[in-house]
Amino acid sequence: MPHALVNGRQIKAGRALLGWSRGDLAERAGVTADTVKVVEKDAGTLDALASTRARLCAVLEGEGVAFLNAGSMGVQIVPHDEGLRTEDLNASNDG
Repeated sequence: MPHALVNGRQIKAGRALLGWSRGDLAERAGVTADTVKVVEKDAGTLDALASTRARLCAVLEGEGVAFLNAGSMGVQIVPHDEGLRTEDLNASNDG
């Protein structure tokens, strides 16, 4: 799911699935806990928060969080051993 479509509630939910505090996510993303709090309170997808939201999403995705938007928004943990996700398939890894 493109990071531009991920809202603050999903980021908060992803962090909760990992059992992380705001400080944990902030440290890994190189931002402050207050910044994480501002992004998590954004129920929409404010353009002003886009780069920070993308950074937070990337950190969470690196830990196995998948952001969903198939009819209703959500998050889930994808075990690292499940292989490639559909959106990651391309000619270089087709085989």
